Amino acid sequence: MKATICGLRWAIIALAIYWVLLFIGTHVPARHLVQIRANDKFLHAGAFAGLSFLLAWAIPTRKVRSINVLVALVVTIVYAGVDELLQIPVGRTADWLDFFADIAGITMGLSVYVLGREILIASGWRLFETGGPSVTKVIENID
Repeated sequence: MKATICGLRWAIIALAIYWVLLFIGTHVPARHLVQIRANDKFLHAGAFAGLSFLLAWAIPTRKVRSINVLVALVVTIVYAGVDELLQIPVGRTADWLDFFADIAGITMGLSVYVLGREILIASGWRLFETGGPSVTKVIENID
């Protein structure tokens, strides 16, 4: 199933919105930030878990599904490094520990994507496959 809005897949729309908000959030000068009472590393891990999950979901499915995960892994790790470096010009600091927290989040997000996808496919949902039943047909079969 390829749910779309104006011809774009939901996954791509969600990824674009999330990535723009993440970029803005990580590049606001430190003096303008609202202080969140949480460990900075957990925020980094959570943010990049979401990014890697959405990126893997947004990549069109290939016969070899591991390519989606590999592409998402490489793109998000490169982006995490670039993101840390681009924070320097706006008065924030680049930190290796933040980068490692990003990688931990990337690992978590991709793990959830892989496990979730396998569970859905194993349960008989074929909505990820071309020619699989539509949601309407699945619901009709329930009645």
